[in-house]
Amino acid sequence: MATKKNRKGKIMIKHHRIKNLDNFLERYVEPIESVKLITPGAIKVGKGTGENLKVTYGREMYQGSGQILTGCKLNATSGNSNQEILVSTSKPEKVKEVIDKINKT
Repeated sequence: MATKKNRKGKIMIKHHRIKNLDNFLERYVEPIESVKLITPGAIKVGKGTGENLKVTYGREMYQGSGQILTGCKLNATSGNSNQEILVSTSKPEKVKEVIDKINKT
């Protein structure tokens, strides 16, 4: 299989990622079969505290006039850094189940 430019598996390598985000995505989100592509956005500075990575489910994303489901958004925070992650998938409910399960423990 040919390697794709700017990718590490299903994860796009366009922006830097906050601390431990790569490990989290590789371990929990990338193995989901319906996930086609994971694109971390730019890092933004907020007013948070603490060093632990926390990833929460954001919302589903639709294309066009709301007819075509294209994926979902995740929000990651660590310290005072925030990052949005776009996940291209046909089944965002699977991603939500995994994130909810992790946040309960």
